Amino acid sequence: MLRQFPGTHIAALAGLTALVGVTLLVSPGSNQSQTTKTLDVAPVSPVPQDSQTSTQQYSQAGMVSPARTLAYAGAPDLQSLLGINLEAIPEDQTAATAQPESSGEGIREEELEWRRFTIERGDSLSSLFSDADVSHQEMYRILNGEGKPDELSRLRAGREIEFGFDDDGKLSMVVLHNSRTTKLKAVRQDESFHTHEEMRDPRVELAYASGDIQTSYILAANRAGLGTKVRNQLSRIFGWRVDFSRDLRKGDRFGVLYEKQYLDGEMIGHGRILAATFTNKGKTYSAALYTDADGNSDYYTPEGESLRKAFLRTPLQYQRVSSHFDMNRRHPILNRVRPHEGTDFAASPGTPVKASGDGRITYVGRDGGYGKTVRIDHGNEVSTVYSHLRSYRRGLRRGETVQQGDVIAYVGMSGLATGPHLHYEYRVSGQPRNPLHVSLPDADPIPEDQMAQFRAQTNPRLARLSEEDNSFQIALAEE
Repeated sequence: MLRQFPGTHIAALAGLTALVGVTLLVSPGSNQSQTTKTLDVAPVSPVPQDSQTSTQQYSQAGMVSPARTLAYAGAPDLQSLLGINLEAIPEDQTAATAQPESSGEGIREEELEWRRFTIERGDSLSSLFSDADVSHQEMYRILNGEGKPDELSRLRAGREIEFGFDDDGKLSMVVLHNSRTTKLKAVRQDESFHTHEEMRDPRVELAYASGDIQTSYILAANRAGLGTKVRNQLSRIFGWRVDFSRDLRKGDRFGVLYEKQYLDGEMIGHGRILAATFTNKGKTYSAALYTDADGNSDYYTPEGESLRKAFLRTPLQYQRVSSHFDMNRRHPILNRVRPHEGTDFAASPGTPVKASGDGRITYVGRDGGYGKTVRIDHGNEVSTVYSHLRSYRRGLRRGETVQQGDVIAYVGMSGLATGPHLHYEYRVSGQPRNPLHVSLPDADPIPEDQMAQFRAQTNPRLARLSEEDNSFQIALAEE
């Protein structure tokens, strides 16, 4: 089941105060198992709808369809759902889209003659300027100009570069398109150029999707219309509570409220998951995204408990466990019984190794048969060891603080090793524990002094999720 809430470019929201209405449109041949809802807060480009879906539109601008209109009260507004402050948006941002595009002093892009090239493998800035019949003298004038001219030299195959000329055939502007949302502009200012970066904010739409697992999670997510990014986000959020490789059962289900991003009426990607539920073996887990005053984001239960553990169970993407924790293991090279105080994860050489938890680097270097090794002190008498590495992350040093998930090194086979793998140890008070079975502590909950802010940010998201997912019943924390 797929439901969709188109928001709009944040800048267009500043002056909107109209009431919310609901319009129900049912397309011919609608599949009742799939629905799409749209939260319209300003006029937007029409987004193609699947002929197999039914649509509900919520118009905060009073722009409802002439079809059946329902009263809609108490809906969380988009500002609450996205966690933005509309009053903080500068007025020039809200008016920018209504003005003809111009750059520099008196240069209007629509009045220039443009020559466009797609960058191919082997192209250089020099060759592209030659293809555009622009002298190297002009190129050097740009590269020696103000702003960020050096970034023009970072060419990638498949990108586009444009050269704009005035009526006299004089180069006025060079535009390098880095992505759908960012571009570099070198703009003539008398006899010099200034290079700057311009960014386009995509229009944000809120979408809701839900699905029931019949054969596999991936198939269920695909049927629900989730892209790979959202699907992977969802499994990471609940991966601490549900083993997506072994624990899933027929009848498990999920519901997710997430962002879609649009430019020029075309979807260009997905954004954040704002709230989600996952039911496994009859037990429902729920999560909401919270961002604190310092900009740190994570997912929490409605009560403010962290969904993740303080440590990763496995600090890399591995192919198989090549050697288990075994205090009586016979060493494959030394051919004698020697305690194996960790777990070996076979992986391709160069596979990134991540810090399993927040902590401080206490050792970086060779350590006998362990080969290249990193040790981390996580506090509370917990430490971890990463060995047989090929190399360390550039700049990694003793005393550095790292966060869970930071790349610290790369898989190798240094020291006494029969093949590329990571030897990983988890120690408590210096004593080894089986990394695959040790009880891992939860990450820190929301501090008490942040609970009011947490509820204000997450309750609207959880309310919308609860409203859309009939099977999701939750008692929100009292404000």
